Parts: sequence; C-alpha cells; structure tokens
Amino acid sequence: MPLPRPDAASQRLCYPARWPGAVVPALVPAACLSLVLLEGFADAMREAGLRVQVHRMRYDRRYAFERLAAAHGSADGRLRGLALRLFEMY
Repeated sequence: MPLPRPDAASQRLCYPARWPGAVVPALVPAACLSLVLLEGFADAMREAGLRVQVHRMRYDRRYAFERLAAAHGSADGRLRGLALRLFEMY
C-alpha cells in the first residue's frame, strides 16, 4: 500500500526551511518526518539511558507512542520537549 501524499499544511511540518531535504517517509498523518528531529530524539534518548529504534519510530505507531511516553516521563526537559513535538506529528 503506498504512503499517502502530504497536503500543503502537512508539507510545512515535513519540509521546514531549516531542514531542507532531511525528511523521510513515515506512517504519520503528514506522511513524513524530519530525520534530523528523529535522530535528535534518538540521541537524547540514548543520553537519558533509554533505547529507541529510529526506523521503527517511522513505521510502528504503537512502538513510537511507547517510546514517546517513556521520553515524556524522563527528567530531561529537552527530551520531554522533543517527545511532545514528535507526538504532535503522530
């Protein structure tokens, strides 16, 4: 099954000016996610001692929500902020 095509509003989320070309397809409403944001999330998770698989974050919504919940429960404010930002995209 092909991924849905993003509408104009979704494209603004997926293709922010400061991350040109750094997006990847994903099973989210916008049909894509910023790879820079996902990698930053993975780095922050690693620093907090939590594990995350970036590829699974793109295609397994249940897994993504579990990891976002774990991040949101972290004591690290930066990680909680990244989790909230990603949650809004899912």
